[in-house]
Amino acid sequence: MRRGGEEHRVLHLAPHYVKATYPGRYGFTVVAGPVYPGLAAALPGEYLTRLELGNRIFGDDWRLEAVGMEEDRLVLFTSQTTVIGEAAAPDEIIAFMQRRRLMLLDGMSIGHPGALSFYRDLDQLAVFDAHPANVLKDESGVLLPIDLIMLTAEGALAEQLEAALS
Repeated sequence: MRRGGEEHRVLHLAPHYVKATYPGRYGFTVVAGPVYPGLAAALPGEYLTRLELGNRIFGDDWRLEAVGMEEDRLVLFTSQTTVIGEAAAPDEIIAFMQRRRLMLLDGMSIGHPGALSFYRDLDQLAVFDAHPANVLKDESGVLLPIDLIMLTAEGALAEQLEAALS
């Protein structure tokens, strides 16, 4: 396996990628801050919820393959069908999200520098870290979000995101 970013190692077994989280590391989530939401280390359940939301909202194909232990810490093994495409432009990402009633949180960049953030107050769905490396466009022009930070906002975080829509 090779390094695949902040949260996992990657092995390409066509037509899928198999990913193993680093021991005790499950990517990021977003939490309310004193003034502005920010990144925090995700728990295993938050990581799995993020994958489930990607499957349900964007039709992704993430699968939990196994759970293991390494260095006495939990490791999650997932797979995803290989996604091939070019980086989507920010305006394409915004239009794609708006068609799903996800509104741009203008000026709120959480995750990768310059990443776009979105919120749908109807069901409190929040999507962060939307940038060209995480949203690809296939040869037919279909946008394919991968590896976005997704969650259902509650409490103070939902309040901060709703205020940002105003």
